[in-house]
Amino acid sequence: MLQTRFLLPVALVGGTCLAIFGHNLQANQQGTAGHTGPYPDVIVGDIHDLDENGTQNGQSAYSFGTTSCNVGTSNLSWISFNNQHPVIGSNLYRLKDGRFEMLGMSWLKHGFTALTGSVCNTCTGSGGDHLSPGCSDPYSAWLNGFQTNLGPRSEINAYTGGFPYPPILGGSTAGPLARRLVVDNDDVNPAMNGGARYFAESQYITSDDSALLGHGYNNVSWREVSISGSNPPYNMNFVGSTQREESAIEAWKSVDPGVTIVEIPVPNDGSMYLGYKVTAAAGGGWDYDYTVYNRDSDRSARAIAIPVSAGANLSAQSFVDPEYHSGEVYVNTDWFSYDGLYPGTNQRVQAWVGGAFNANPNNNALRWGTSYSFHVHSDTAPVAAQLGVILFKPGGGSSLMFVSADVPQ
Repeated sequence: MLQTRFLLPVALVGGTCLAIFGHNLQANQQGTAGHTGPYPDVIVGDIHDLDENGTQNGQSAYSFGTTSCNVGTSNLSWISFNNQHPVIGSNLYRLKDGRFEMLGMSWLKHGFTALTGSVCNTCTGSGGDHLSPGCSDPYSAWLNGFQTNLGPRSEINAYTGGFPYPPILGGSTAGPLARRLVVDNDDVNPAMNGGARYFAESQYITSDDSALLGHGYNNVSWREVSISGSNPPYNMNFVGSTQREESAIEAWKSVDPGVTIVEIPVPNDGSMYLGYKVTAAAGGGWDYDYTVYNRDSDRSARAIAIPVSAGANLSAQSFVDPEYHSGEVYVNTDWFSYDGLYPGTNQRVQAWVGGAFNANPNNNALRWGTSYSFHVHSDTAPVAAQLGVILFKPGGGSSLMFVSADVPQ
């Protein structure tokens, strides 16, 4: 069993190594498509209101209220009981000891009946089955956490904004946790997380304002939250204002200007982002922290591979990902860490690898609206090199994406 477990990742990583080190490729660059003619453009204008929904079996559930704004120039469809409306998801992140990690996620609120608020601009249009330009629409934390109206993430194509309606997957609505934003109590316990900072993130996905159409890049916003109390569910309160049109990974750089964030545009698909920071460790050597965020790539990712010098002493490798829950179809098996030579060569790589799509389409992949984080300590200083991100789903073009990052050399 041990031999089988070892050889499989070697074979998977080996293909990655050959591509990364056999070619000097740069990440593909694709800009946001220009707007031509009228278009809708939904953003998260405000993250407001929150509910502490309850605790069970060492976990707690939370819900955030969101207000959307149409900052475009035409109506945004908002039709109930079909797939011509936005879906809304929320996440929670933690920055602790220099590591930026996603702690939990919600299922998706299905939008119904747009209102005519003026949170972002002056609203002069009507509402109902569309959100007019300049208008805003609020959903309370209670509505965004109303369990029977929450659908699975697994049925959404975030690049096109398409999804079946009604949702195919049911999933439980029993208990305080079901379908809501679920986090482990230990991850937010103030007594166990001194100095930590937390960030709420919300995202709207809809077919008439998608990455496919060229203007779905700004559908995410974040807001800092504080956590206090001695018993779960711990108290949560907002800190500062909503940072519009930014993903939560930008909060890491906002707090620490030493963080670098680089876009990884996937051709004919959405975008991912790499955030990284290298820190000189107090006891010597360097700590390397990487977070890969998938905003709206449907192809997703199944591995990352970091080139490492042959003489580097690596330790403290770790992998952190959020858990799917409430009956979602995806496997939660952690990616396998591999540090070693590519068979038959002298080339070394530190990689984390998940299962292949052709083995199981529901294997654990870095899917849209999530971030996976990776850490390694090395006694060698950082040097810029090409880090590889290996896509999960087959599709047109290469399955290997490359991005420049500081790595142990």
